[in-house]
Amino acid sequence: MPDRFSQGRVMSVVKKQSAFVDPTAVSLSLSQAFVITGASDNPAYLVLTALDRNEYTVGASGATGSFTGNDNTLGFGAIGGDGRGAGIVFAYQPTSGRYYNSTYGFLDQLTYNSSSSLGDVTSLSLFGTSDLNLANQYAGNAYAMMQVDPAGYLGSATVVTRPKSTGAVPAQATPKSIAAAADSLVGQVWNTNGCWTLTSTIAADAGTSLPVQSTAVGLPGQANGEWIVAFNGADGQTGNWQSMVTAGEMVLFGTPDGGGHITTCVAGSGSTAMLVDNVTFVNGFGLVVNGAHDGSSNDIIIGAPHAASQEWAGVQASTVVIYELDTPIVTAKVASDSLAGNGTQSLSDLFAATDPGNKTITQWQVYDTATSDALVLDGVSYQGHTAASALTATSLSALSLLAGATPTTDTLEVRAYNGSYWGDWASLAVAITGTVPAAASPPVPATATATDTSGLATAESFAAESLTGSVQPAAPVVVKPAITVSATTSNQAWTDGQAANLVLPSNTFTDALGLKMTFAAYQVSGPNVTSWLHFNAATDTLYGTVPATINGIAQIEVIASDARGAQATDLFSVTLAPAAGLAVSAAQVGSLPSVADIDPSHAAGPWPLYS
Repeated sequence: MPDRFSQGRVMSVVKKQSAFVDPTAVSLSLSQAFVITGASDNPAYLVLTALDRNEYTVGASGATGSFTGNDNTLGFGAIGGDGRGAGIVFAYQPTSGRYYNSTYGFLDQLTYNSSSSLGDVTSLSLFGTSDLNLANQYAGNAYAMMQVDPAGYLGSATVVTRPKSTGAVPAQATPKSIAAAADSLVGQVWNTNGCWTLTSTIAADAGTSLPVQSTAVGLPGQANGEWIVAFNGADGQTGNWQSMVTAGEMVLFGTPDGGGHITTCVAGSGSTAMLVDNVTFVNGFGLVVNGAHDGSSNDIIIGAPHAASQEWAGVQASTVVIYELDTPIVTAKVASDSLAGNGTQSLSDLFAATDPGNKTITQWQVYDTATSDALVLDGVSYQGHTAASALTATSLSALSLLAGATPTTDTLEVRAYNGSYWGDWASLAVAITGTVPAAASPPVPATATATDTSGLATAESFAAESLTGSVQPAAPVVVKPAITVSATTSNQAWTDGQAANLVLPSNTFTDALGLKMTFAAYQVSGPNVTSWLHFNAATDTLYGTVPATINGIAQIEVIASDARGAQATDLFSVTLAPAAGLAVSAAQVGSLPSVADIDPSHAAGPWPLYS
């Protein structure tokens, strides 16, 4: 999910994508990761730093990537220890509103080309400064930049080469996806010193990028718009930090022997916390042993989750930084629940949410799994039994579960949104008993009055009626989606160097209420097409001239909306290839996201296509 944030400055950085993971190598424009917007008081300079630590899985060559721009190439150089780095200083141009370097051109036209070395991890970070001497002196050394200008830090994107990757990452990370990514690496061969490379890989696989400060013990932790700092011992915070650790967090600390380590909590919390990392133990103590047996003394097998107490003995709080995702946490107020047939239960009595950054919860989503039951929003019942058809509302108190007459076990799934990110789904089992009291369905008048349902603002939402009166049906009222995709757009194949023109048929979308629809188009994934592909919302036309050399598959979505907030999404792919044709593997096609994987509201708009 795109993220907009700033560090006390007028300018802002919009991160379109935080993590890029590919089975071989990655080549990306910096505009795919960052978009800079500015004003007259922008920092005079932006410093782009790259950090590549030579800590790889067994078999890696240790090669590094490079930057190319304006027909010039910049490679990496040693910056101390196992670190290699590169950096470029860009000056702000008030007339163009862009940042420019006389050698490498505009920042938004710069390309980063990763190596194809297995397990290669590179952190690309931006710093804003008005001190040219500082920028020129430290641009190529991320270790130095994070110390001399921590206030100028604007965020990072991580690039990873992983042979088992599909090339796709989630739109945003959640604590559960962090834990799942860590668990998926259990059993793989890793380097005994490659803890930061490992946590960076876990974060990227889950769809996020760690703050670059996470690579150095002793520096105060720093948020980057996706991660907040839950405990900052290096900045003077005190307290029982061990009790604060929960699943999905990453913990940086100094080891008693004078070294440093960073690890991932995958389960439990506090005294029951379980970790996954590249350290193995015997007899419950911190003795590292080589578990790979591959002839290399530098590599081990990543072990199954182990108790955090094995690693934290003797750790000083002043060295600890806990990084936590900026996602709401929904918890069930009860262990289980029961509801009589045809009875109703308010969801506000069953669930609550907290936000680690103390943000306000602005939206909720809920679905249940039993088709014999229904969800009720503001007195109107809906059938939503999957995440793709979840009901969206601005208040949990407006939602309730309406039991059917069939005894069953229903499961409620609820998650919350803090204005920037959705949290994980929280589950609660509800036993629907066989006792059937008088029907308790919402009242339905002879004539219903339509009202605006501002809480239903996603592609999975339904239109609703405000119902008043005294007529009570024996069964819930089922309201169908207000907008549906009547005719999906077929996948397209466009040729390099030729004009493209696609007019969506007038029957692509149907509004059940007959309301006027408006349309918007976005790119979801694939090679960047936004510089040449345009969308005329008035005529539902995608048009442009394909550049002479652009290969791959771009995923495009067109979203229809009506005045009541209902939406539907038409998703299709465009294969871009030379005239002779481009071979596209089944794996590439299979990695493309589905409608359920994307955020159709696009509040911050990832890659909009404008006319």
